[in-house]
Amino acid sequence: MDSRTILVILVMGALGIGVLLGLRRGTYRRADETGPLPDHWWVVPLAPFAGVLVDQALADRPWPVLLPYLALVPAGLALAAIDADVHRLPNAITLPLVPIELVLLAGASAATGDWDSLRRAGLAALLVGGAFLLLALVLYGRSIGMGDAKLVVSLSAALGWLSWGHVLAGLWLGFVLGGVVALGLLLARRASRGTHLAFGPYLVSGALLAVLLG
Repeated sequence: MDSRTILVILVMGALGIGVLLGLRRGTYRRADETGPLPDHWWVVPLAPFAGVLVDQALADRPWPVLLPYLALVPAGLALAAIDADVHRLPNAITLPLVPIELVLLAGASAATGDWDSLRRAGLAALLVGGAFLLLALVLYGRSIGMGDAKLVVSLSAALGWLSWGHVLAGLWLGFVLGGVVALGLLLARRASRGTHLAFGPYLVSGALLAVLLG
C-alpha cells in the first residue's frame, strides 16, 4: 500500500466521521419530518472504502485529478443518507457542490494542461444538468425531483471531465440500480407503483461506478 492510498484512507475516514456527526444532529430534517433518526453508521466504513476504490481507478492520474472524485464521496454519502431518510436532497449540499466540483476540475485541468476536458465538463453540466433541471420543472412532483436534478449538474460535470462515455454510463447505471431496487421492492410488496423512492443514492452510486469501471 503506497503513501497516497494511506493518505486517502485517513482523509476519507476523517470525512466519514464528520459526515456521521453532521447527520446525527438531524439538522437536515424539516419540522414536519419526524420519526426515529437513522444511525447512519455505515457512512464511516464506506467513506474510506469508496475513497480507495476511486484512488485505484485513477491510480495513473495525479492528485489534482483525483480530488474532484474524492470530494464526491463524502458529499454523495451524506446526500444518499439524507435522501434515504427524508426523500429529499438539501440545497445546503447540492448547490455548493456545483462550484466546488468546477473549481476542483479546473485545478485538474491546470495541473494536466487538459483544458478540453474542462470544456467538456462545463458542457456536460450545462446540457445534461440543464436537461434534468428542465425535466424536474416540467414533471414537478411526478418524476425526477429538483434535488436530483441539481445533483446531476455536479455529477455530469465530474463525469464529463473524464469523457462523454462516463456521463452516459453514470446516468445509465444510476437508473438501472434504481430500477432494480424498485422492482425488488414491488415484487416483495414493500412498495407500490405510487411509492416515492429516493433516487439520489442511485445517482451517486452510478456515477462512482462509472469512474471505477473507466
